[in-house]
Amino acid sequence: MAAGIISSRNLASFSRFLTSGTKINTCRSINTNNNNSCRWQIVGAACVTRPPVVCPPMNPIEQQYSGMLATMEKELSLKSDHEIRVEKDKIYKKLLMSGEVDDAADLDRTSTQTVAEFEDTCTQELNDFNATLLPMHDRSETNDVRKRLHRCLERSLVLVVKHKLIDVQEWTLPHTPWTPGETLRQTCERVVGDVCGESLKVKFLGNAPCGFYKYKYPKTIRKDGYIGAKVFFYKCVVLGNKQEEVEFGADIDDHQWLTHDELKHTLKQSYAKSISQFLISDR
Repeated sequence: MAAGIISSRNLASFSRFLTSGTKINTCRSINTNNNNSCRWQIVGAACVTRPPVVCPPMNPIEQQYSGMLATMEKELSLKSDHEIRVEKDKIYKKLLMSGEVDDAADLDRTSTQTVAEFEDTCTQELNDFNATLLPMHDRSETNDVRKRLHRCLERSLVLVVKHKLIDVQEWTLPHTPWTPGETLRQTCERVVGDVCGESLKVKFLGNAPCGFYKYKYPKTIRKDGYIGAKVFFYKCVVLGNKQEEVEFGADIDDHQWLTHDELKHTLKQSYAKSISQFLISDR
C-alpha cells in the first residue's frame, strides 16, 4: 500500500517537470515561427589601405640621432676617390711650386681637369637643376584633394565611399552582402572589383576577418526577414596604380582617401571606433 501512494514531495516534483517541459515546447514553437524575422544579414567590407610611400619628416630627436650616426660613419669610413684625388693634387701643387716637378714634362697631368674645376662644374650643375618635389602633406581639406590616391605620401590612407544606407547616405568602407556559396574573403574581393575595377591592384592580408561591426535596421524598412547586418572587415593593401586616379564603379556616388585622423571626423562614431581597433597608427 505504501508503494502505491504518491507522496506530496514526488507529486510536486512531477508537476514542476510538466510545467518546465510545457515552457520549453512553447519557446521552441515561438522561435520556429519567428525564425525568419530574427536573422542577421552577413556583409563583407574591404578596408583598402594605401601604405606610406615616403618616410615622414624627422622630429628633433631623430634629427639629432641621425646627425650623430652620420658623424660616426664619416670618422670610421674610408676616403673616397675624390678625397684621395684632392690630397694628390695638393701634393703635386707643392712639388710644382718648389720646382721639383717640371710643368712642361707632365703634359698629360696638366691637360686633365683639376679638382677645383671639377667642384666648380658640379656646383654649377646643381644650381642649374630645378627640382620639383611633391608636397609632403596637403593642408587643403577640400573634397577634390581627398579624392587623390597620391596625397599625404608620408601617411597611410584608407578608401571610404558614400553608400546609401537605409534612407540616408553615409561614408563607409566598400561593402556588399554575402552570397551563399562564397567565402567572406571572396565577397570582399568581389566588392573591391566592383568598386575600383581593374585599375587598382590590391593584396588581401589573411583569410580571416580583422574586425566586426553590427547594426540594426529600422523596423519600418525591415525586409527579407533581416533585423540588421553583421559586417566583417577584411584588410587589403594597394600594390600599385599606374594611373593618377582610380576608375570607380557607376554605383559609387563619391569616394575619398582619408588618413586615420580624418576617419574619425568623417565616419559615424561607432563605425569609426570598430575600424580603429584593427588599424595600426602611422604616427
